[in-house]
Amino acid sequence: MLELFLQMIKGVAFGTLTGLTPGLHVNSLSRLSLPVPTLFVMGLVHTFLDSIPSALFGVPDGDDTVPSLLPSHRIVLQGRFGELVRLSITASTIALILAVLTYPLYSLVAPLYRFEVGLVFIVFLSIFLIFSQRNKIGALMIFLFSGFLGYCAFNMPIRDPFYPLFTGLFALPLLIESYLNPPKEIKVEDSDLSIGILRVLKFSALGTFFGSLASLLPTLTAGQASLLGSKLTEDDLDYLTIIYSTNTAAYAFSLANLALTGKTRNGVMVAIGEVSTSELPYLYLLGISAALLVMVFAPRVAILLGKVAFRFYRKVIIAIILFLFALGYLYNGLPGVFLMLSSMFLGFLAPRWQVFRVTYMGVLMLPVLVESVI
Repeated sequence: MLELFLQMIKGVAFGTLTGLTPGLHVNSLSRLSLPVPTLFVMGLVHTFLDSIPSALFGVPDGDDTVPSLLPSHRIVLQGRFGELVRLSITASTIALILAVLTYPLYSLVAPLYRFEVGLVFIVFLSIFLIFSQRNKIGALMIFLFSGFLGYCAFNMPIRDPFYPLFTGLFALPLLIESYLNPPKEIKVEDSDLSIGILRVLKFSALGTFFGSLASLLPTLTAGQASLLGSKLTEDDLDYLTIIYSTNTAAYAFSLANLALTGKTRNGVMVAIGEVSTSELPYLYLLGISAALLVMVFAPRVAILLGKVAFRFYRKVIIAIILFLFALGYLYNGLPGVFLMLSSMFLGFLAPRWQVFRVTYMGVLMLPVLVESVI
C-alpha cells in the first residue's frame, strides 16, 4: 500500500513538472522506466496543469488586441489568473469523475470502433476545420502546408517527429511573439470561480463527451474536439471549461480504450503498453486521489510561477526557447532542429491569416488520409 502511495506521489511530481514546464511534454518522461501507476498519474496530472504555461506565455502587450486573443489570455489580462487555474483543475477533476462513472457505457462502444469510421470522421473534421473559419482559403492553405510538412516529417530518419512538429507549430511562435511584445504589469493573485458549480458541471459533462470521442477517433485531439463544443457557447469561461474537461476526459478514456481494445492513443499509453480491465478501478482511484491532491497545492504553485514569470518575462522566455531547442537536438539531432525551425516558420502564418491554430492539426490528418488512399 505504501509503495502504491509513493508511486502516486512520484506521478504527481512528474506530472506537475511536465504540466508547468512549457514545451516539456509528458511523453518526454514516459520513456523512463516507470511503473504503470506512476505513468498513469503523471499523464493525468499533466492534463490538469498543461494549460497554465500557455496562459502565461503568449499574453500580448496592451488591451487593444484583446478581441483577437485566446480566451485564457483575455482572462489573464483582466487579472484573473488565479480563477483560470482553479477552473482548469475543477473542470479536469469533474471530467475524470464523469469518465469513471460512464465507463460501463464506454466499454460497450469502444470495441465497436472500426478504422473506416475514423477515416470518415477525419474527412468530416477536415471539412469542418476549413469551412467553419472566416478565411477559408487561408485555412485550406494552412491545412495543406501543415499536412505536407507532416508527411515529410514522418518519412524522415528521426526517432520522434512529433516533438519538433508540435513544438515548432505551436510553442515557439507563441513564445517569440511574447518576447517581442511582452505584456505590461499584470496582477497575479489567487481568486475563486466567478461561475456556479452547476455551470461548470454542465460544460464539463459536454467536454467529457467530446473527450470520449477524442479517445476513440484517430488524429482527433482534445483541442479539435473542444472546437466542436465551442460552437455551443460564446462565453470564455464556458469555452475553457469544455477545453480543460475534454483534455482530461480524453486521457482518462484512453486508459479504458487500451484495456478494452489494446489501442494506444497517446505516448503514455504506449509506455504503459498493456493493462487489464481488472486494473482500471485502482488506477482510476489513484487518479482521483491525485486530483484531490492537485486541487490543494496546484493553485499556490501556479500563482508563484505566474509571479516569477511576469517579473522576469523575457529572461524566462529565452531560457524556455533554449531548453526546447536543446531537447529537440537531444531527441533527433540536427535533422530534428531543422524540422523544428521549418515548423516554426509555418507556425507564424495562422494568426496572421486569421486562421485557428488548431488547423495545424492537418499535420496529422492529411498524412493519414494520403496513406489510406495510397
